[in-house]
Amino acid sequence: MELDRTTGLTYFLRFLAGNPDGDAAARAMVLGALAPLEIVAGHVYASEKPETLELVGNYGMTDEAMTSYRVITTTMPMPVCEAFSTLSPVTVAEAELVTTYPILQADPALADGSARGNDNKGQLVYAPMLNSGVAIGVVGLVQKDRRDWSAADWQYLDGVTAALSMWLNNQRDLLVDRWRRAAPTPQREVRISERQREILELIGLDRTNGEIAKSLGYSVPTIKKDLQHLMKLLGTHDRRSTAGRAREIGLLPERRHT
Repeated sequence: MELDRTTGLTYFLRFLAGNPDGDAAARAMVLGALAPLEIVAGHVYASEKPETLELVGNYGMTDEAMTSYRVITTTMPMPVCEAFSTLSPVTVAEAELVTTYPILQADPALADGSARGNDNKGQLVYAPMLNSGVAIGVVGLVQKDRRDWSAADWQYLDGVTAALSMWLNNQRDLLVDRWRRAAPTPQREVRISERQREILELIGLDRTNGEIAKSLGYSVPTIKKDLQHLMKLLGTHDRRSTAGRAREIGLLPERRHT
């Protein structure tokens, strides 16, 4: 097995040295370098700007599933963003994805496993790609069946992500430009109700729950319940950070200072 891994990583390095496009690199990663870890799908994100991750390579995930996630704000409560921000790998069972990261609950393709036509029994792994200690991207992987990885498995993944990091650092601008030209799409929209949107707007104006209830014609408990849902959805813990996160991802307009 170790010989197979060494050989697979060697061929993967040689392949990346030819500066392939992102989809080809993702395919070689899944079918070649990471085959010993039973990886069945993978995608690569590049950080073209500090506040965004942009999809530059995909293999094994349906185009319909990935379209909404081509550009992601790094502050969104999602596993790919968590791996990027913490500089540490993140693992989550596919069946637990939408409960661990509620912001994804509106996407049925991720909720029921149809993103790759499986039975939702696998494991997702997200690992940052670093250059001189700075995150420049993230690789996302889908493992066929959930199992605990050994230290040797994680060390091997480190080798693969190190190779990807060198390739991505050399190709980043070109890869991002290719994907933008191929299928430019707007940033993913978080789905909330009209009442919740109105509550967000009033929270952004520093209104209290009582003031919001009176303004919208609902009870205070209803406003509190909606606010709790919004906090869970956006991964926040108080009113101020909820309004701030909503502005970051475009649910609220930026405040104008006068």
